Amino acid sequence: MSRAQPLQPLNNTQLNNRGNITPIKGVRRSKENQFDPVPVHGVPAAPPVAVAADKPKKKKEKLSALCKTPPSIVRTRNGRDYRRGNFLGEGGFARCFQMKDASGQIFAAKTVAKASIKNEKTKTKLLSEIKIHKSLKHANIVNFIDCFEDDVNVYILLEICPNQSLMELLKTRKRVSEPEVRYFMVQIIGAIKYLHSRRVIHRDLKLGNIFFDPQMNLKIGDFGLASVLPSLDSRKYTICGTPNYIAPEVLGGKNTGHSFEVDIWAIGIMMYALLVGKPPFQAKDVQVIYERIKKTEYAFPADKPISEEAKVLIKDLLSLNPLNRPTIDEILNYDWFKGPFPDKTYEESLVSTPPGFGKISKTQSSINFTNTKSSAGIYTPKNKNPVEILRSDLQSEQPKSLLPQSLSPNDTRNKYEEVNPSVLGKSNRRVNFNSNYSTTIKRLNQICFETYQNMRRLEYSKHEQIVSEELPRCENPILISKWVDYSNKYGFSYQLNNDDIGVLFNDENTILKVHNGSKFMELIYHENEGWTCIENSIHHPPSQVKRQLEIVDFFAKYMNSNLSKVSENEDRKETVFLRRYSRTSDYIMFEMTNGNFQFNFKDHHKICVSKSGLAITHISPSRIIQTHPLILVLKEGNFPVEEVPECLEKINVIKEAIKRKAFKDSSA
Repeated sequence: MSRAQPLQPLNNTQLNNRGNITPIKGVRRSKENQFDPVPVHGVPAAPPVAVAADKPKKKKEKLSALCKTPPSIVRTRNGRDYRRGNFLGEGGFARCFQMKDASGQIFAAKTVAKASIKNEKTKTKLLSEIKIHKSLKHANIVNFIDCFEDDVNVYILLEICPNQSLMELLKTRKRVSEPEVRYFMVQIIGAIKYLHSRRVIHRDLKLGNIFFDPQMNLKIGDFGLASVLPSLDSRKYTICGTPNYIAPEVLGGKNTGHSFEVDIWAIGIMMYALLVGKPPFQAKDVQVIYERIKKTEYAFPADKPISEEAKVLIKDLLSLNPLNRPTIDEILNYDWFKGPFPDKTYEESLVSTPPGFGKISKTQSSINFTNTKSSAGIYTPKNKNPVEILRSDLQSEQPKSLLPQSLSPNDTRNKYEEVNPSVLGKSNRRVNFNSNYSTTIKRLNQICFETYQNMRRLEYSKHEQIVSEELPRCENPILISKWVDYSNKYGFSYQLNNDDIGVLFNDENTILKVHNGSKFMELIYHENEGWTCIENSIHHPPSQVKRQLEIVDFFAKYMNSNLSKVSENEDRKETVFLRRYSRTSDYIMFEMTNGNFQFNFKDHHKICVSKSGLAITHISPSRIIQTHPLILVLKEGNFPVEEVPECLEKINVIKEAIKRKAFKDSSA
């Protein structure tokens, strides 16, 4: 008997049959159970194939066969009853039915047989899918409604999306016009940006998992393969997904690992498929698909022409190296999005191209593009805390139940309070990372990667016209004013230009004494959790840090007596730590907890990159300080107030140094 596999979403070919909804064999329906059929496309769709890179795929018996038809009335523990309606389709592990509540509202219910949950791994997979989907709320993600169980089934109740999926649209249309695809891409990108801000990787993005709601807005569904990254620089190693859409690093398995960039790759696959008519690596043999993916072996057919701007974007999205793919925000800056852009998707698009889409003016296209980005949440700040899978989400309190209380109904829609992962259970006052310390819990490689990508994008777009509203607000950053490298014994000591003094000890922890204050800060590194900040009183320090405080005082006296400052005092805007430093023969590089990078060059000119690479500061040997948007400096070729020797060369050195850090850390 084959071992039970993790839950797989519903079969797309059955689920997405608009005109022929077939009842389950052998099941007779009474008239009261046959309320008006609504074709559903807002539920988990085509089954992602569990792939093995080297072994041929074996045909497995569908565990959905174990799923019993729900009773005509499904009763929940919180007193809500749902009336079962039409059978909608099935996949490897689940069947889908319509469910109607007492008010007459119709939903889609993904139904999983408890008999198919044969081991702890499969159970964890199902509960993780529920927790992840339940924790999401976005205009372009299928809405999670409820989850409940009876003696034989678990039910996941979802928003119903009755207007087909992108896969069916493509099957009908064969190819889709570029203006329509632009609109589709913005809605998809908005949802993915939200997912990634919550540290969720979808891992099965494809045309069959993206659905049209009643207003023809696109919504991403099927979180059966979704995963939460415990930290921004961690990796996943399971080989999973749908063959035509799998990113090359996924096929590397434990040798490479994968992260958010697999979803960026999937955007490229979907864009190519919509414009050309089929996925770029498609073949009858799955192994041939994998070999093509590993070599990024694809072409743009001459008989199916698309714009050069579209080709440029697709090529970058399908970069073999994940770090060479554009970020979510960078994608929308490509020239391709400057073409005709509609105000919405019309139902007519399900069968044909709406007239006039190619003749939308530049002005109107720009307005439509901005409005669509706004509706898709592109401009929304990343202020959502990450999704977190708790132990209570995976353990049931009742012997016969599969769903834990934390995932069960009662206050289902509002059950999940956002969890601040940086607040760990230690004594003393914990600093709230949601305020000044939000970036301290970011891993170093993620900060390096974001900054490098922004610098690369600005360099690429320096010849374009500048929109003043998009320029960052520039203020002088907190800088390292003095430093002493005593790492052969204690660590690296530094004084900031707000007169705070810190020591980055050799064990990677930091103590920072706040100037003219009665407190000091400990920045403690945990291998799994990242960085945690604890505030203590100078007058009552914990016994284990008294010796370290003495070392900080020693360095403070030395620097105040022997070293000159880089710049004048800055008012306290935030508390900043040094997290890492590195030295070469040409410069010393400081990486700060607020995401800034400071470079002290051997010619005594100092440059700091801040605001994730959007702003740049120069400190001259005579201590004149100036801060400007990086794009303006790149355009002019130098700083406006006081020119910097070999300015662009120095900026390029900075960009390449940050790039090396991003690459090195991601491969570590």
